[in-house]
Amino acid sequence: MVEVTITATVAGVSIYLLGMLLGITIGLLTYRGFNITKSPTMLRLSIAFISIGLGFMVSAIDIYYSAGSFSMVSTALDAVGYAFIALAYSVQKGFKYMVPLLILLTFAIYPFFTIPGNSLEYVTKAIAFMLIVYGSTQGMVLSLASKKASSLIIVSGISLLAIAEFIDWYSMIFHNSLYNYLASIIKVSGISAILITIYMLIKRMVRINA
Repeated sequence: MVEVTITATVAGVSIYLLGMLLGITIGLLTYRGFNITKSPTMLRLSIAFISIGLGFMVSAIDIYYSAGSFSMVSTALDAVGYAFIALAYSVQKGFKYMVPLLILLTFAIYPFFTIPGNSLEYVTKAIAFMLIVYGSTQGMVLSLASKKASSLIIVSGISLLAIAEFIDWYSMIFHNSLYNYLASIIKVSGISAILITIYMLIKRMVRINA
């Protein structure tokens, strides 16, 4: 039983560390793209994926020490990352006012939640899910309009993040770690697809501007 627990811990930490590496790498690549193009979208994506990468890092620390007290920090970092993804792909100018509104809404409805455990984390997780779904749907609209394969792959990766976020939220309700690991694997898969595409795009930008 102890060996199974250790194996699960090592597997979980490995997945989270891989997610951290991939997320921060995308953040650095998109920041390089921002330096080349001065595109606000690149800057927002950079902040988003560095935040997501840090969320993975906090989750790795949390599971390694079996603390369980850092999960809210990880959830908050994910929510920040998803907010910037939604902002990057938003076609509505008023979206920037929705983020502080959602934050205020979180604290407003928190007292009405009687879910056992950290109710604030449940609410934040739900808001994070709404943000990433918004970002993926808006991104899909833009990518279908542009008909670029790279855009479609990136948005497909973001859609995988949305699916992973839903499964992760589901695991919080039913307290099943298997759902949590499944969500992490799907999340890493989505980030991997985004990383490969972003790398190719930045490499092309560098070649054009050389």
